[in-house]
Amino acid sequence: MEREPGHEILRAAAARLAAAGLDEPAREARLLARAARDATEFESFITRRATREPFAYIVGRREFWSLDFEVTPDVLIPRPDSETLVETALKAFGERPPRSIVDLGTGSGCLIVALLTEWPDARGLAVDVSQAALDVARRNATRLETANRLDFACADFATLQAGPFDLVVSNPPYIPSGVIGTLEPDVAAFEPGLALDGGADGLDAYRTIARALPALLAPGGQAVLEIGWDQARAVTEVILNQGFVVQRVVKDLAGNDRVLVAARPV
Repeated sequence: MEREPGHEILRAAAARLAAAGLDEPAREARLLARAARDATEFESFITRRATREPFAYIVGRREFWSLDFEVTPDVLIPRPDSETLVETALKAFGERPPRSIVDLGTGSGCLIVALLTEWPDARGLAVDVSQAALDVARRNATRLETANRLDFACADFATLQAGPFDLVVSNPPYIPSGVIGTLEPDVAAFEPGLALDGGADGLDAYRTIARALPALLAPGGQAVLEIGWDQARAVTEVILNQGFVVQRVVKDLAGNDRVLVAARPV
């Protein structure tokens, strides 16, 4: 809004958000006030947030890798933890950037768009089974000026016919089906199940990716995959079973296992 609402209105809004169980109700009330065009929209924003609808869906955007991404309920909200994947990929290739990248389960496109902004000579393929998610990724790539180097494919990992690529990246669904209902309501009730549900043990997508790697990964290429904090050993086993090697597991800023790097054996 051009003018922030008065102190009493903000305090009342913060009280509603606090009652909904939010950790920083006053801060969120102020940010929603700044994002709203007028008092009516501010009231709508507060009402939606009080139901635990994620802040990013309400305002329609989320920052990732210092880039502003559009987000909708069709895509997973980018997390700071996933920036570990971008950092790991950049370090893995050093001064010899990959020429081709595929992002499996691209969602908002945050991973591949961030990488293409860092590697201006690379080309990419963004893959998702959801056409609605691909539409979001395409808009983000266009706005962030990487669409001329990025193709899009609505396909399942198992049926994708493309490549080989120098770099395979993915933040696949990896939460066990039975755990999703125990997550914070912001996630469980609002973020897309396709982007969360990794099957009974959380490993279904990794098995599919591992089976696809022989066709997707070029000689000398690397696969950089996000993993759950407790999945390093299990995903390593999945990768080894397909004849690939795990080069390292990288921790995020919180000290949790977050990214696994795999390659063909030398």
